[in-house]
Amino acid sequence: MKIDKQSSAFIIGMALFAMFFGSGNLIYPLYLGQVAQGSWPAVMLGFLIAAVIVPFLGVIAIVLYKGSYSSFFNTIGRRGGFLLSSLLLTVWIPFGSAPRCITVAYASINSYFNNPPALWIFSLVYGLLVFYIIKRKLGILDILGRFITPLLLVCLAFVCIKGFIEMPQIAAGSFEENFGVLQGLTEGYNTMDLIASFFFSASVIHILNKSGSKMSNSLSLVVRSSIVGMSLLAVVYVCLISLAAHNSAALAEVPKDQLLPYLAQTILGPTWSFAAILAIILACFSTSIALIVAYTDFLHDEVFKQNQHPNVSSAIALVVTFVMSLTGLEGITFVTAPVLKVCYPILIVLILFNIGRIVFKREGRELQAERGMNH
Repeated sequence: MKIDKQSSAFIIGMALFAMFFGSGNLIYPLYLGQVAQGSWPAVMLGFLIAAVIVPFLGVIAIVLYKGSYSSFFNTIGRRGGFLLSSLLLTVWIPFGSAPRCITVAYASINSYFNNPPALWIFSLVYGLLVFYIIKRKLGILDILGRFITPLLLVCLAFVCIKGFIEMPQIAAGSFEENFGVLQGLTEGYNTMDLIASFFFSASVIHILNKSGSKMSNSLSLVVRSSIVGMSLLAVVYVCLISLAAHNSAALAEVPKDQLLPYLAQTILGPTWSFAAILAIILACFSTSIALIVAYTDFLHDEVFKQNQHPNVSSAIALVVTFVMSLTGLEGITFVTAPVLKVCYPILIVLILFNIGRIVFKREGRELQAERGMNH
């Protein structure tokens, strides 16, 4: 993958935002606002902790390990580390988030058009477009940061500004006692953004190094870029949760994967609600590119040991993604949920352990150096 050497922290931050902001990031904040209603501020706080602050730990961890997630996972042993990273990546990408992006994009189109194409046709065309962009090495970070993310933000801003101007009042007494910070944390956990932050930042460091950047410059750039991307995510999450809460009456009994199209129709009317459809497609497509790139790097470097062309790894990832997308959201969740419930907490503990391990090592070295100077 290539990257323009003039790309700044802002451009790469925009790219990181596009990588993160996919299907789950559209579904869960809207769902929280829909069900929490007047309790949305507390729910929002929990969601921001789990989906913005905690994922930043993943960025810090991979920066401390200089973009090498194999070194990070090897702290639990080479075999155990390889198995855990393989399981996380496989369940998260070709079995989970990548096909979920396709099904959410399709559900959005399905809610707008009377006669949409069959799911398998949509999924096939979608996958071929992703493969084409990756195969042509079109400069993933610049495509995401300069083009797709601005379009996505314009579409979302269009919905949010109109929604805030004409925002209805939440009915008195519509507070859900069972929804608070804990529920926000749980749904933020479901976005899998911690896993995303960990592997996406590794992919970005990998791309920057291939472009000729020095390692120290790459690591600094990724930290600054992640602050830009996470800040954008936080702003969008606040807007989506509050809009869904204030329009909860209109969204009652609407399926999760169709909340944004229905919200847009409520706010903009049927004609202009296509802006929301475009936002969903852009969000899902940009995240799909990032997901397949991350899994391609893993297969190419760790499984095939660079003995196969990267296009082979991309094709394998997309074939599995295509098959899983045909099972729909329920089928995807049935496969991934049990594994993620076990593996996600393990990754949190491992990140905290490895960050502490490096920090204490550095403090120990500095202390020894001080003692040496005193003697």
